[in-house]
Amino acid sequence: MVDVDYLTLLELGVEAWNHWRQNNPQIKPNLSYAELSATLDDINLSHTDLRYAKIHFAELQDANLVNADLRGADFTIVDLSGADLTHADLSDGLFLASVEFCGANLSGVNLTRADLGMCVITHGLFFRASLSGVNLTHANLSEASLRFADLNGANLCGANLFGADLCAADLRGANLFGADLGKADLRGADFSDANLTCANLRGAKLVGSPNFGKLGMYDLSYLNDRRLNLSKANLNGARLSK
Repeated sequence: MVDVDYLTLLELGVEAWNHWRQNNPQIKPNLSYAELSATLDDINLSHTDLRYAKIHFAELQDANLVNADLRGADFTIVDLSGADLTHADLSDGLFLASVEFCGANLSGVNLTRADLGMCVITHGLFFRASLSGVNLTHANLSEASLRFADLNGANLCGANLFGADLCAADLRGANLFGADLGKADLRGADFSDANLTCANLRGAKLVGSPNFGKLGMYDLSYLNDRRLNLSKANLNGARLSK
């Protein structure tokens, strides 16, 4: 349960909290089941236990949530724009009513079975993220980077993936009914058994060698020159212009 001292420290403000964290790097705060509703921009919550926390009407822009344990956390109207969630565990999390991740770093994050329907995640970085079984219906993922992400069985019905980078992503069995994949980079992605009914693939990159100019500092493993796999996918009504 929540250690009252941690909540008291939080009430002193972000500056005091970050100063304490800097002086006590070995401590991993326990804020599990806590209720957080405040402006916490730039706060250091790395390695913090936030399991089943209720984070409502909070500002967490540019927050440090690296390796944070957020399993089963409940987010409602939260701004996580620019936050660093590298390797955080958000599995089974609930993200409701306008949760924004614009420009957030979600590399290696675990979002297995999380509910992110309607969320805004434009320009988000999901390098090698675990998104198996995630709900991203009607989410805005335009220009997001999902290279090597595991989206096996994900629900992306009506999602906006315009210009997204899905190179070598695992989308086996994913539901992309009506999704917008216009100008998306799909080289090496696996869509076997996926539902692409009425999806928009206009101008999408489907085949060809990888563009190493877009790989970035982390992505040096795309050397197997994989090709798009659409085996058994349902492309009924999909727009494949260009």
